[in-house]
Amino acid sequence: MTAITNTAAQEAVDLPAVLITGTSTGIGARMTEVLSQNGFFVYAGAREPADLERLDAMENVKSVRLDVTIQSEIDAAVEFVRSEGRGLYGLINNAGVAVMGPLIEQPVEELDFIIDVNLLGPYRVTKAFSDLLIESEGRVLTVTSIAGILSGPFIGAYSMTKHAMEAYTDALAAEMDQFNVAVAAVEPGNYKSQITASMVRRMKEAGYSAEGSRYPSILDLVTGPLDRSQYKDPDDVALATLDFLTSDSPKRRYMVVPNQLEAEITIRQALREMVQLNEGQPYTYTRDELVVMLDEALGEVRPASSESAPSSSEAAGDMTIHEAVATGDLEAVRELIEAGADLNVREPTGGSSPLISAATFGRTEAAQMLIEAGADLDQQNNDGSTALITAAFFAHADIVEALLAAGADRNIRNSAGSTALDVVSAPFDDMRGIYDFVGAMLAPYGLELDYERIERTRPTIAEMLR
Repeated sequence: MTAITNTAAQEAVDLPAVLITGTSTGIGARMTEVLSQNGFFVYAGAREPADLERLDAMENVKSVRLDVTIQSEIDAAVEFVRSEGRGLYGLINNAGVAVMGPLIEQPVEELDFIIDVNLLGPYRVTKAFSDLLIESEGRVLTVTSIAGILSGPFIGAYSMTKHAMEAYTDALAAEMDQFNVAVAAVEPGNYKSQITASMVRRMKEAGYSAEGSRYPSILDLVTGPLDRSQYKDPDDVALATLDFLTSDSPKRRYMVVPNQLEAEITIRQALREMVQLNEGQPYTYTRDELVVMLDEALGEVRPASSESAPSSSEAAGDMTIHEAVATGDLEAVRELIEAGADLNVREPTGGSSPLISAATFGRTEAAQMLIEAGADLDQQNNDGSTALITAAFFAHADIVEALLAAGADRNIRNSAGSTALDVVSAPFDDMRGIYDFVGAMLAPYGLELDYERIERTRPTIAEMLR
């Protein structure tokens, strides 16, 4: 992938122009910075006066008042860009919003809102700028998400819009091919952005409450496991955009994730869906036939450049201590401990320590090995949970016993204000929605919840913690 560089100054009028929607924060802001520093003039779409002023102060950037849900503003933006005389080489559909909630309870107004922005927004903007893009034989990129492939509880509406943009990308690419306009989707994983913070603000302004719901509070979830402030800056997403605009053979899809684990669960889900499509239908293909198809599909993709291709060790990677613990590979855990691995290293998605991972997946022997090797018993992950709170929540009594014997602090509270005792004292029926959510989120990582065992064991653990 192309590296970020500061190019020599050029006359702005000579630079190819790109319009980016949603540039006030996060991914759009970083795209604006990277493209404007790497040979492009950026028309940066935003809505707030302060953001427009800040964008105008950047070199090779001109702000454009643009709300993707307002056709008159889109039309005005087209006329403005045309009047500038640079033409338009690239369009980046980045503006997007999130809503969260259980689909069987979510107000239809929330679906109307997210569809208006995430689905109809790119449709409106691309349609309006299509003449300029055809004139330049340019390129169109839409920011989707790995959530368009992966979905789960409470993010259904968001995933629906992102999945729809996958179909939109393929159809648009076929239609624009005759005009030599390249079309692609970039599918980010978990990177730092303001999309969740904006959602929380809207929910609070609307007076959101979980009262009467069958499910836990969404606000509790987004300040814990779904808090996006914990993630890496979206440099990689901006670099993928630069690659799409500059490559002689741009890809159709750019999956951009911050770690191997997110890549694996996304690709596995895509393969799982292929297997489900093939299962039990009159024209089912055999395994060997599917392998031939896969080989043919692999032969159609462009090879990685020497600049961007990772080495075999980078691509496969040595097993991390988190992977060894989660899979229960005790020999690997032992070897890593003896080799001096960081026993308290935080995994990138939720900030768990190896000991918390052991408590999550019920790896009792791995947990004992980590305890004996001196792992921090009271380290907290991104939602404030310790190994003891986690082991109690997942009802792994042997790990709770080992942690207590080693001196783990039973009084630490997570970000929801709960101690280990609190998480097992509440009625199981009241907690089931949380188990459903956490189980669905961690299922791609191999977690399987035995509800009967959990319900049966929770009272025993509560007695241990009293």
